[in-house]
Amino acid sequence: LAQVPSFGSVDSFRRAAGTMESHVMMRPSLQQTQPPRRGKRLPLLAGLGVAAAALWRGQETFVGGMLAHRPAGGVIVVDELPSGVACRAYGDQDPERPEWLPLARWQGEKSFRPSREMEADEHRQWWHFNAEGKQLSKLSTKIARVLRGVDNPLQYPGADLGGFVIVTNCEKVRVPGKRYHYKLYIRNLSKRPGHCKVERFKDLQQRFPERIIMRSVWGSLPKKPGMRRIFKERLKLFTGPNHCYYDQNPIEYPMWMIPDCTWETNLRYKDRLAKWIKSKGEKFIKIAKEKEEAARQRQLDEFKGFLTNQLQEVGEENAKDMDVKEFVSTLERQKAAQVREQTEGQEPPKKKIKYYPNTRIPVQKVKTNNRHRNFKWLVNNFR
Repeated sequence: LAQVPSFGSVDSFRRAAGTMESHVMMRPSLQQTQPPRRGKRLPLLAGLGVAAAALWRGQETFVGGMLAHRPAGGVIVVDELPSGVACRAYGDQDPERPEWLPLARWQGEKSFRPSREMEADEHRQWWHFNAEGKQLSKLSTKIARVLRGVDNPLQYPGADLGGFVIVTNCEKVRVPGKRYHYKLYIRNLSKRPGHCKVERFKDLQQRFPERIIMRSVWGSLPKKPGMRRIFKERLKLFTGPNHCYYDQNPIEYPMWMIPDCTWETNLRYKDRLAKWIKSKGEKFIKIAKEKEEAARQRQLDEFKGFLTNQLQEVGEENAKDMDVKEFVSTLERQKAAQVREQTEGQEPPKKKIKYYPNTRIPVQKVKTNNRHRNFKWLVNNFR
C-alpha cells in the first residue's frame, strides 16, 4: 500500500477536497514545511571555530599576536606582511639572492640551428670502416647512422648533416650461424615474372662482396625522400684494405664499438662463455683451486712416504751427507740399473693402442662375417 500523505488539520483537508472537486486531475499537494534556518547557524559555527582556534593557538590566532614557529598549514591573519621575511625571492629584499621570475609554460630555448651552408658536401666529414671480421647487421646499422648524421653533435630535425662512409675489406665481413650457407639474395632487375636470380651468401661473397654490405645498409636506412640520393652518393665500398679517397683525410671509425662475429654470436646469451663466467665462474674456479691444492698435498704426502721408505732401506748413515736432490737422483740411478739388469736381452713390450690418433674413438677388432661361408656354402647357394 502507498503511504497516505499527511494534510494537517481538518480545515486544510476540506480545502484540499474542494480543490480536488474543481480540478479532478490534480493531486493533493503536501503541506509546505518551513525552510531550514541556515542563516542562524553560521554565526554559531563561526564562534565555535574561533574558540577552538584560540584554545589550540593561543595568542597567535589574533592580529598582533606572538609570532612563533608554526607547522605546515598554520594560518595567521595580519594587516600587513612583516618586512624582511616575505618576498625574499626578489632582489630588492636580499641583494645576495638572485631575482627569480619564472615564465609560464617554459619549453626551453633554441640553442643552435645549422644553416644551409653547413649542409654542403665540402663541409661533410669522411669516415673509414674496416669490415674485417665484423658482424654484418651491426656494421650496417652503424654505417646507416653515420650516413644520416644521427650521431653528429650538430644534428637538428630537418637538417642533413650526415657524412661520407668508406668501407674496406668488404669480402671479410661475417654472418653468424648457418647463414653463410643458407642466407639468400634475390634480385629481379627486369621486373618480369620468372626472372628472379637467387644467390647464396657464400657465392655472392666470392663474386660481388660489395653487394652484401650494399643491400644490408639499404635495409637499415629509412625509406624517406632523399635517402636514395644519400645512399648512392656517400657510400663508398671497396674490396681489400685500400681505397681511392685518401685525399679527403678520412677519420678511422672506432671499430671496437662494433662487435666481432665469433662462434659465440649464434649462441643463446645463457649459453655464452661470458654469462657462464659471470654466474658460475667464481664457484668453479674455487672448486678447481681446492682440487688442485688437495692433489698437490696428496702428491707431497706420497713423496714424503717414498723418501721415508727409501731412507730406511739405504740407511741414515749413508744418506746423512746428501741433500734431497742428490738422494733422489741416486735412487733413480739405482732403480734404472736394476731394471736394466732384469730386462736385458728381452724385447720391449708393445704399447697397446686404445684410441685412434687424435680422437677418442676406441680401437675395436674388426670381425669378419664370412667365417662360416666356406666352399661348400658357396656351391650350394650359387650354382
